Amino acid sequence: MIASQAAQAASWDRFDGAWAVEGENCSNVFTTRGGKTVFSKHQGSDLPGFIVQGGKVSGLTSQCSITSRKDAGDTMNLLLHCRSQIIFGDISVTIKIKDDNTIVRMDPAFPDVQTTYNRCK
Repeated sequence: MIASQAAQAASWDRFDGAWAVEGENCSNVFTTRGGKTVFSKHQGSDLPGFIVQGGKVSGLTSQCSITSRKDAGDTMNLLLHCRSQIIFGDISVTIKIKDDNTIVRMDPAFPDVQTTYNRCK
């Protein structure tokens, strides 16, 4: 990892932890095993949340690394390199920061399409 990527990952560390889709009960999405937060058994194909740990983002079926980040006020544009059991590649994600415990994933091309996530404690 080059120095600027290390600095970007470090500044993303303030978001370390488990994040659930607004309206989801955190205890239905996550559990603790061996002192680590992990996904609990979840039925369905919905993406109920994700876990951030040191510049890495994990979902139910994929793992991503933050490879680039651009800040614009309260909005972050992230480039993630993701892999799952069957595919890998880069994706762009735009996050609006409401506060330290609430973020909104959005697509600037489709501003009405948003998903709000709340930090699980």
